[in-house]
Parts: sequence; C-alpha cells; structure tokens
Amino acid sequence: MLFPDLSAPEINNSKQFKQEPAIAFVMDRFLALVLDFLIFSPVISLLVSGLVRQAKTFFLLNSRSEEGIVAALMILAVSAVAVVLLQAAFLYLIQATPGQFFLQMRVVSYPQQQTRLTFSQCLVRSVMWCASFAMFAIPFLGIIAHPLRRAFHEKASDTMVITLKSRHDRGPAPHEQRLITSWMQLSFAMLALVGFLGLMKSYHGLTAGEFQVAANNSDAACKEIKDKDLMGTQRLDAALSLFLLKEISADCLHKEAELSLWGDPVNSQAMAYFAKFLLSEGADRVDYLKKVCEERTSTGCVLAQYLDHPEDVQLSDASEKLWVTQVLEADQRYNQRDYEGSLELIEDLQSVTALRQAMDKKYVRSIWALQKSMGQKKGGRVPASVNGGKLWIEDFKEKYGVQ
Repeated sequence: MLFPDLSAPEINNSKQFKQEPAIAFVMDRFLALVLDFLIFSPVISLLVSGLVRQAKTFFLLNSRSEEGIVAALMILAVSAVAVVLLQAAFLYLIQATPGQFFLQMRVVSYPQQQTRLTFSQCLVRSVMWCASFAMFAIPFLGIIAHPLRRAFHEKASDTMVITLKSRHDRGPAPHEQRLITSWMQLSFAMLALVGFLGLMKSYHGLTAGEFQVAANNSDAACKEIKDKDLMGTQRLDAALSLFLLKEISADCLHKEAELSLWGDPVNSQAMAYFAKFLLSEGADRVDYLKKVCEERTSTGCVLAQYLDHPEDVQLSDASEKLWVTQVLEADQRYNQRDYEGSLELIEDLQSVTALRQAMDKKYVRSIWALQKSMGQKKGGRVPASVNGGKLWIEDFKEKYGVQ
C-alpha cells in the first residue's frame, strides 16, 4: 500500500509509553481540529439556526436592537455549551474527538495514568479548550512549546494527546521551545496591557457619565424627545432648548431634570437646577436661582439671570457650546433685528437631530423678517449686509424650491 490505513491503529507498547510518551504530531492535531470543525459545525448550526434567524430579523429592523444583541449572545452561549458537551461526550466514550479518532490519536490521563478518563476530566478539558479561544487562542501555542506538546486545557485537566502510530513526535527543539515560550509571554503581557487600558477607559467613562444609555432609555426618560442617541448632559441640553422653543411640555423637562440629577449629578447638577428654575414660580423660583448660582460663573447661573434680567446680563458669559445658549442668542439677535446673525446660529442648530424641526420654523421666521426688512430699504447706498441678506434668501429659495 502506498498510504497507510489511517483507521487501523497501531497501538504502542505500554512499557514504551511509561518510558517515553508517544506524543502526537502537531500537524496531526491540527488536521484533527479541521475534521472536528467539519463534523461539529453542521450540528451546531442546526441548533442555533432559530436564534440566528431571530437575530437577523432584529438587526434588520434596528441596527442597534437590544433584542438582537441578546440573541447574538445566546448564539455564542449555545454554541459554546454544545461544543463542550459534544467534546466531553466523545472524550468519555472513545477517548478522542472524531478527528483525533480518525487520525489514530487518543486522549489519556497524564501524569497519573488511568484506564479511562473520568467525565470530570473530559468536561474540564472541553471547558478550558473553549476558554482558550477567549484569550485569542494564545494558550494553544503550548502545543508547540511544551516538551510533551501539552496546552493549557490539557494541563488543567491532567490529560495528554498520544498517537497510536508506530512513530511519534519527539517534542520541540530547545531553540523552538524558547522562541515560542518567549512569544507567549510577550503576547500575554500585551493582552494584560490592553486589558488594563480598557479597564482604565471604562473607569473614566463611568466617572464621566458615559454609561447613562440604559437610564436614558428607561421609563423615567421623556418620550417627547425622539432622538434616542442623546445621553447625559446632551440630552438635558436638548430638553432645555426644546422647552424654550415650546416644543416639549413642562412635565417632559421635569423628567429629564430628575433623570440627570439621579444619573449624573456631578456634571448635570447646575443645568438640572436651571431646568427646575424654569419650571418654578414665586418663592420656589428664587430658591432654585440660589442653587443654580452657587457658582456665579456657571452657565446655568448666567442663563437664569439673563431670563430674569436680559438687559443686565451678557449671553457671551455662558458656554457657547450648549445648544440652549445658542437658542437664546439666536432669539436675542432676532429681537435686535440682526437677522443674518440669527440665521447663522439657526443653521448650526439645524444639524442637531432633536432640534431640527423646531429650528426649521425659526429659520423660516428669520428669512421672512430678513426679506421684509430688505424691502423697506429704499434708495441711497446699498449696505453690504443687504448683499449678504440676498444670499440667505437665495439659499432659502433653493433649499425649499420657492420661486
């Protein structure tokens, strides 16, 4: 025969195994892994087919579907459990996976030899085998580096893979062992570094209030704000802007203020009290003004004082990054008949999804006022602002298809 019969095992002498273990070849183990994948994958695919179909449906309806994420996690969990149980069953019954059995390999107890593997050994080996993939398969390099070709999952379960062929592996060469071992150590060090950096980033996000998504989507959040991507201080900023634009109710703003105070009191306290200031009257309004202005230079204090005494307070003292400041400044410029300045701010605010509809109304109002003011200017030298106003009107006509 040109090729040996792979299905006919050539069992080594037990005495020889005691003196020198019949180590399975690395290539045979790799081929066994490929065969196991080809055998197990149809079975596992059948088990998770229903979950896969549901996950696809969820993600087609919503790319950020929470149900889809849960379904995907269930697919991973069911697949892992199925692999563990299938491997453990084959190891317990025939002391090998199907691929290993076909390539004349067996899993035996080592260093303490036993007639058969216990089920606990089979289960631990399978669980640790799956866990090795969670560490980017780095532990599998032990098959190349270890003198007996034993990886992490084999050491954990006191097992070893041997061959039933007449020839067996002699183990890695010394330089090969040193190279792979040092590479594994470097890989684990890099993995630990990445894990540490991820932990620090998560801690920073926790203190900065970046994990408020669950709270924003809870029943405590206001349903009148349609943009679900807003979270933390941005969501409260949008609520304040929409309230001043008369697009949401007082109850909605109250919910958002309470949610901010409970969810992120460090970053949202001043603006949350500003929201309560807007909703209060009489003595309560004065009390909330005092709370807002505990820090006199805060944006919340500047805005509250501006709404009470607009002639005595400069909006430029408030943070121009906040949408609510820009909304108030756009109205201020409109009242001062600086329609072009108002339009500049409105155009920026139109890019905010939550404010777009309300700002479109303000945009039309300012364009109408600008056109009316230009019509009242007759004769004499044409100011440069008139030319700028014409550009705004032309842009408006082009955008809305008005002749």
